[in-house]
This record gives sequence, C-alpha cells and structure tokens, in this order.
Amino acid sequence: MAFFVLIKSHILTQGEDAFLISKSGKQSMLSQRIVKAIFALDSDTRLVPAATIKDSLKVFTKELEQTHEFLLKKNKETKRASKLNSLFRDVDVNLKTLVKTSDSISSLPDFKLNKKTQRLIKETELSFLFGMDAIVNEYLKIAQANFISTKNSYYTIFGLSVLILTVGFFFLWFPNIQQLIRKNELLIRSNEKLAHSKLQIKQSLNELKELKIDLEHKERFNKIFINQAPPSIAMLDKDMKYMAVSEKWKQDYNMEGQVVIGRSHYEVFPEIKQEWKEQHKKCLAGYIDKCEEAPFVRADGSVQWIFWDVRPWYLPDGEVGGLLMYTGDITDIKKQSLAKHRIEQILKSTNKVSRIGTWELDIETDKLTFSDMSREILKLPKDYQVYGNSSLHLYKDGVSKDKIINSIRKIKETGEPFDLELEVINMEGEDIWIRDIGQAEFIEGRCVRVYGIFQDITEIKQSESALTKQNQLLSFAEKISKMGHWQWELKTNIVTWSSNLYDIMGFNKNSFEVKPNTLFEITHPDDIDKVKSYMKKGLETKHFDGELVQRIISEDNSVKTIQVLAKIFTDSDGEIIEVVGTCQDITLQRIAEIKFRGLLESAPDAMIILNENKRIHLVNKQAEKMFGYSASELYDKKIEVLIPDRIIDNFIVYSDDYFENPRFIKTGERRELIGINKDGEEFTVQISLSPLETEEGILVSAAIRDITAQKEAEQKIIHVNDNLKLLAQELTSKNIQLADFAQITSHNLRAPVSNLSSLVDLYAISDDNSDKEEVFEKFKKVVNHLTFTLNTLLEALKVKEGKVKVSYVYFDKTFEKTKEVLAGQIIESKAEITSDFTSINKTLHNKVYFESIFLNLIENAIKYRSKSRVLKLHLHTELIDGNIVLKVKDNGLGINLDRHRNKIFGLNKVFHRHPNAKGVGLYMTKLHVESMGGKISVKSVVGEGSTFIVKFSNTAKKSHI
Repeated sequence: MAFFVLIKSHILTQGEDAFLISKSGKQSMLSQRIVKAIFALDSDTRLVPAATIKDSLKVFTKELEQTHEFLLKKNKETKRASKLNSLFRDVDVNLKTLVKTSDSISSLPDFKLNKKTQRLIKETELSFLFGMDAIVNEYLKIAQANFISTKNSYYTIFGLSVLILTVGFFFLWFPNIQQLIRKNELLIRSNEKLAHSKLQIKQSLNELKELKIDLEHKERFNKIFINQAPPSIAMLDKDMKYMAVSEKWKQDYNMEGQVVIGRSHYEVFPEIKQEWKEQHKKCLAGYIDKCEEAPFVRADGSVQWIFWDVRPWYLPDGEVGGLLMYTGDITDIKKQSLAKHRIEQILKSTNKVSRIGTWELDIETDKLTFSDMSREILKLPKDYQVYGNSSLHLYKDGVSKDKIINSIRKIKETGEPFDLELEVINMEGEDIWIRDIGQAEFIEGRCVRVYGIFQDITEIKQSESALTKQNQLLSFAEKISKMGHWQWELKTNIVTWSSNLYDIMGFNKNSFEVKPNTLFEITHPDDIDKVKSYMKKGLETKHFDGELVQRIISEDNSVKTIQVLAKIFTDSDGEIIEVVGTCQDITLQRIAEIKFRGLLESAPDAMIILNENKRIHLVNKQAEKMFGYSASELYDKKIEVLIPDRIIDNFIVYSDDYFENPRFIKTGERRELIGINKDGEEFTVQISLSPLETEEGILVSAAIRDITAQKEAEQKIIHVNDNLKLLAQELTSKNIQLADFAQITSHNLRAPVSNLSSLVDLYAISDDNSDKEEVFEKFKKVVNHLTFTLNTLLEALKVKEGKVKVSYVYFDKTFEKTKEVLAGQIIESKAEITSDFTSINKTLHNKVYFESIFLNLIENAIKYRSKSRVLKLHLHTELIDGNIVLKVKDNGLGINLDRHRNKIFGLNKVFHRHPNAKGVGLYMTKLHVESMGGKISVKSVVGEGSTFIVKFSNTAKKSHI
C-alpha cells in the first residue's frame, strides 16, 4: 500500500510540475497578446473594431493577473527555492506595469501612443518574457529533479514489487503509467509552446525595429509635407533653428533662394522684438501662442502685417522637440481693411456733415424704417415706430404731400424712381426741407420694397431764398449807386453786361450788341491809351492793380466818367478763363472833385487828404514844396513816409485812435509832430485834422504848417523857465530839510529829557545810597546819550546837503542802546521787553534814522501800554523774499484800524488820550524808513495790541557812503 502511495505522490508531483510549466508558458503568450492588442489599438490600419480589441485586452489582462496570483500562491505553498522567489519578484514589477498600462488604455475613449510609451511597453514586455522564460526553466529543472527522484524510487522498489506489479498490473499500475505518460506529453507540448513563445519574442523584436524605421520615414515625410505645404509653415528645434520651411513661408518673408535650414530664427529675423522672444520661450515650455493680426516692422523699416499660430511639437518620449510656426502675410488684407474702414468713416462723416439719412418701406408690412440720421432730421424718438400710411402727417399739406403720395403710388406701379424736394414738419413742429430720393425693388413683377435716402436741405433752401433776396437788393443797390457789372468769358469770347450797366453806358439793351472790343470803341480818345495799358498789364500779370477811371462816349454823344474794377479767374493750369468786374458812373463825383481840387490848391498851408485806409489820396502844391515829393510819388502811400522812423509806432497808435473816433482838431490845439522831407531833413510841424464823410468813406483833411522857428523860440523860453523851477525846488527842499531836522531834533531830544526827568524823580525818592548810585549811573548814560544824539544830529545836518550816509547797523546793539536811553521809563512801567535777532542782526542803513526807528517804536509801546496788564514787548527779525523785516509786537491798547488806517503815520495824528501824545513819533518813523527805500505797516486789534512791521530796502549799498 505504501508503494502505491509513493508512486501516486510522485505522479501527482509530476502532474503539478507540468501544470505550473504550462501556466507559466501561457503567461508569456498572454503578455504578447496584450502588447499586440495595445499596438493594434494605436494602429490607423486596424481591421477589428476598437471596442472588440479593448474587450479582448481586458480579458487577457484579467487572465494574466489571475494566473500570476495563482503561481505566486502555489510558489508560497510549496516553499520553492529562493531563486524562484527572486524571479517572481522581478516579474511582478513588469506585470504590474503591463496591467496598469492596459487598464489605462482600456478606460480611455481615444488615445495615441507616443514614442516614450511605445518604448516602455516593449521594454516591459521583453523583461516579462525573459523573466517568465527563467521561471519556466526553473520549473523544468524542478520537474526534472522530481522525475529523477521518481525514477530512483521506482528502481529501488522495482524488485520488491515485481510480483505485486505483475498481479496488480492491470488493476493498479497501468492506469497510473498511462496518466504519467499523458503528463509527460503535456510537458512536451509546454516545451513546444515555450519554443513558440521565444519565436514570437523574436518576431516582436523585429516588429519593433520595423516600427523605428517607420518612425524615421514618418519624420522625413513630415519635413517633406512641411516643405510642400501650401500654407506658410516653419518647423524649428529647441534652439530655435529651422528644420523645415514651406515654399509659401519663403515667399511671404522674401527668403526665396536663401538658405535658412540650420540657421537661428533670430539670425534670419534680427528685427524680432524681445516681447515675441519671450512668447517663444513660453511655447517651448508647452504654451500655444495665437495672434490674428500684428504689425511686424522689418529691418528695412517696412511694416508687414502677419498672423501666427505657434505651438510646440513633441518627441516620442513626450518631451518638446521644438516649435511649429503657422504664419501668414495679411498685409494686403490689412491695407484693404484699413482702406474700407477709412471709406466707411468718410462716408459716415460725410452723411453726418451733409445730414443724409436712409429709409426703407416694407410694402407687405407697411413698416417704415429710418437710420439714426433720418431720425435725427425728423426728430423722431428712438423707440418710435413709423408706418407708411401713418407717416403722411410729416409732410406739409399742399404741394409736398401731393408730390410724395403720387410718387409712392407711381413707384409701386411702374418702378419709376423719384427725386423730390419736399417741405416736412418734424416731430417738434419745425418746418424743414428735405431732398427725398426713392427706388423700388420688384420680385416676380411685384413691388416688395421701396427704399432710398433723404437729405436735410433746410439751410440750402434758406440760402437760396436769402440769395434771391440779396440779388434783388443788389439790383436795387446798383441802380441807386449807378453801378453795373460785366462778365467776359475768354474761352467763348462772350461779353455780358447787366441791365444797369446798359443804362449807365447810355445804350439800349435790345439794339446794342456788346463785343470784347466794345469798351475800346466807346472810350474817349484821350483815355484810350490808358485803358489799353490797364487791360494789357492786367492780362499779362493775371491781376488788375487798383481801379481804372476813364471817360466814355454814350450813344447820345454825351461824355461820362466811369470807375472800373476787374478781377481775373484762372483754371488749375493758371490759364485765364474769365474776367468779371463792375462799372460805376462817377461823372458827378468827378465834377465835384475838380472843384475841390481848386479849393485845395488855394489853401495857404500844406494840405494832405487821407482815405479811410490811411493812405494819401490828394496833396496840394504847398505839400509838394514842403516835403519835396511830387503828387504822383505820394499817391496811395502811407502817411508814415513823411514821419521819422523813431516816432512811427507812437504815431500809428494815435492815428488808429483818431480813425476810430474821427473829430475836428484845430491848429490851436497844438497837435505837433516831427516831419521829414525827401532829403531826410527833419522839421517840426503843427497839424490840424478835419474828417469828411463821403460816399467813398471817411476822408481826413490834414492842414500842415512848418513851425520850426516858432519851436526854437519856445524852447528858449522853456529853458529859462526850467532853470527858475529848479532854483525854486532847491529852496523848497532846503526849507523842508530844515523843518524835518527841527522835528527830528525836538522829537529825539524829548525822550532823553523826559527820561532825565524820570531819573531825577527816582533819585529824589531813593533813600538807599546804592539805589541813588544806580540811578546816578543811569543818569550819566542818559546824559552821554543826549550828548551823542546832539552831536549826531549836527553831523546829520551837515550831510543833508549831500547823499544820506549809510553804514552797517546792528539790531542787537541798537536795541540795547535804546533800552539804556529809555531805562527810566522801562523801570517805571515795569515793561518786559525781549528780542530775537538770530535770523538777521545787521543791515545797511543811516544810523540816526535806524536808532530813531527803534526809539520811537519802543517808546510808543511804553507810552500806549494797557493799564490792566504788564506790558510785554517783543522785537525780532526775519528774512522775507530777500528783504530784512523787523517786527515790533506789544500787548498794549491797540489801534482801531477801521477808523484810523489812513492816518496812522500822519503828522500830529493821535489815537489815544495821552498827555504826552504829539503825533510825531510814527510820522518820523515812516519818513526815516521810506527815505531809505523801505516800508512800514501795522496790524492792530483794539484791546489786544499792535505789531509794527518794518521792511528794510535791500537796495542800500555800501557804495552809498
């Protein structure tokens, strides 16, 4: 029994080995099927539907995964050798990669393998096949070892079992041997399948090689495709060097015949902006850059409009290989677009300026549609809908409404367009004129639409009406002024006269034929040469200079004087096409002018007549003699020709003022000027002016008299008179100086004397010797200051005859000196006096005046202090706009500026009831400040105090000493 159990065990082991070898060999086959299914899905030439392939791929993957789990489980149960465990671990990694790839592909609706994924699948498949072959070989070795063990066991017990085998052969051994034989046959078939798998692996490697060759062909074909593609395409590598370009690209960028392959994009186009280069960098990182239009300024300065689509292309491993540029030259399209836009803008502006709108009538719906300009003309609200039958109220009753009704009816029936001028009433009730142009659209013989434009011609109609009235008025004016007009068309050589001109010339319009030479035929013989010269010069220069006065002989042989004005018109080539002009009958004016000329010549003075343009119109013989010019030389010249250049500007101002307000100025009013004759000699003249209203405008008559001798006598008298005035002014100045000195002396001595009086009183009431000594010391200082003041005043009196002496004076020293002078008053008043001269401490000034300013301002503050509070007085300096400013601020009684502003610094002006108020201190202070070019002002509030502001002049120089 044990024999049979042993034999059965070996047989089962052999069967299990054969089964594991078969399963392992099948794994290789399944992996190959999975890979083939994946590549079949990626192929564009597959015969089986993708869904079927995906279903098979799922089945193969599931079976591969289940079989692998079974083999791992069996390996763990049998506790095989460690080598087999290591092989399974290696194969497990590749299997998971295959399974993951298969699951991902099966779940995607559409996919495309890149080179990197293809290579990964191939490498994984080969690694898996090699691993499974190693596992199969290991199983074969195990099976071989098991088989040898079985054979040895068999030989060992063979001898002992011959009898049993013989007896039980047919009962026990024979079936087992048959089963062993079958298992061996299965093992042989597994080996055959393994050999077949190796063959398939070899075939797969060949396919992979063919796939690589195919990819290389595709890359070459891509370059050929790009080169021959009709659009403008360029292919660049990661270094922005050209790999392929289309012929269209070369044409668009003028690169025919140039080698660009291998060259840098920025070498070919050095003018590319940095902004575009940054975009290219982003595209190399996976970005897609698109632009519909952009200007490309080329190296030669020309502008090329282009569009582009720049995107990366990828290598098989998924990395960016470079850029694909799809571009195009749209310069012509852009120019057309800009031209179209300009035309549309011009049309829009033209419609707006000319006020032209459109309209459309739908015959079926009777709906009338207006453009924005049409609505603006008719003043229609934006949401107001108009229908054809209900729009007739817009047309004015009568002719206009009848015209539009008949025209619409006719255009519907016959299609005949209309062009009408109609009077309408807009929605605001205003009468306006429009020009309405309409056309019809017919379909199958039936009118379906009427459309057109209309223009606001209100201003045109108003202008036509005004022009008609003006023509009528012009005709009336010509009759009144005895004026007519004429026209000569040179191309047709036809001359036309107005009706009034026939009357002026004295010819019958119905019987007299006007020709180009008619003017010469009726001209007085004595004037014929003048007229011919005038006409010849005008036609040669294409400009008639001035007016022509001539005589003509009328049909009744009477002689008339006419004035002719003419103007020439030329074409674009400068050729004369027309001459127009006017003629005025000035016979009566000519007679009056002759009489006036006689009167002018009889005048004793030089006479010059100026017209309204301020030009010389007439001169008499006396004027010719005075200025040395003939009448013809002065005619139509400006009057300035008779005046020296240095006074022309002043004369022009005077003459402009006179012509704006003309008036009679007689000789006695002494309008004197300097005249200059033809030789350049100047002389004094006296002019009387007289305006004269004429039909030609204002004429000014100037009577001129040479008063050179008279002016010389006057100058002698004036010189003597001026000397007497200077002497009187000098005496007056001396008297003023003496009075000023007396005022300064009395005022400046009053403070020290008063101070001495206060010190004497203090001395008298002092019981302590030390106090008396202190008062006595102050008494000596006041006496010294009084002596110095008297000496200074005497010195000032000496220099009064010359310039005021200036020197550098110091604010702090003068301030201390003033406190010493006013020591008695300061002690008596208990005043708190402070100063700050850190900003500015010195200035140029007269020392006496400077000390007087300090003395007066400080003494005034003490004198007019408030009895209800201690006096606080502060002096400080500032520099304002380059000027030194002294401010003296106190908290005294203050001054009512509303009442006393204009008399604060007046002589003998007082504002408070004080027994010692004289009204001299501020007056003297103002004189001292202003005499040195400075200014003094005050700010004051009653009950709060005052601030005196002294602004010293910065014009005082050391050189004044």
